[in-house]
Amino acid sequence: MEFEYIVDGVPRKIAVEKKNGTFLVRAAELAFAADIVALSDSEIMLRVDGRTTIVYLARDGKRKIVFVDGRTVVVLEPDAAAEAFSRADEKALDGGLQIRAPMPGKVIKVQVAEGEDVRKHQTLAIVEAMKMENEITSAIDGRVKKVHVAAGELVDADKMLIELEPKNL
Repeated sequence: MEFEYIVDGVPRKIAVEKKNGTFLVRAAELAFAADIVALSDSEIMLRVDGRTTIVYLARDGKRKIVFVDGRTVVVLEPDAAAEAFSRADEKALDGGLQIRAPMPGKVIKVQVAEGEDVRKHQTLAIVEAMKMENEITSAIDGRVKKVHVAAGELVDADKMLIELEPKNL
């Protein structure tokens, strides 16, 4: 079966096939075999090449938030992504980017300041949620326009954390 998703703002096609109790997964140039066991509605055990990882799942409206190996990944189905972008959920109207909390939690650290240049995938802040520290990263090369939170602050899901603007070329 082939699925299409928007993963951290990037369209991705993922093919999954079950063979002899093992899942064969293909995404771009990546291919691997995995044992996948649902532990609960919000936890999955993933075993790849003898390494076991627990994956935590949460929903925020139509967004799916995946916590794996200390990283947070936001996954949208293409229809939900189009709706989110049209209501400026992630992308600001001026072409910038609004970084929002994926779920309720506590801001542990803000690693950038207003006016600072940032690169794509750079950690902007760390938010603790569900007893896990989650790195909130930049989806673009840009500049910090405004920081809306401080370390120690409790935030609700979808609370704006940081505003970015694209780097002028």
